[in-house]
Amino acid sequence: MLRDFDWSKVDALTDEQIVAAAKADPDSILPTEAELAEFDLVLPAKARREMKAGKPPKEAAE
Repeated sequence: MLRDFDWSKVDALTDEQIVAAAKADPDSILPTEAELAEFDLVLPAKARREMKAGKPPKEAAE
C-alpha cells in the first residue's frame, strides 16, 4: 500500500497543516509537552558506532 502512495501530497503540506490534520483525527493522540520531555532519544546502532569512530552524525532526512 505504501509503495503506491503519492507522497508528493504529504510533502506539499506545511507543518501547521499536518498538526491540524492530526488534531482533527479522532484516532490520533498528540503527546503533550510534558510527555515529550519524558522521551529518551535512542540512536540507531550504526549512528552510535559512527559517533564512536569520530564521524559526525548525519542529518535526518527532511
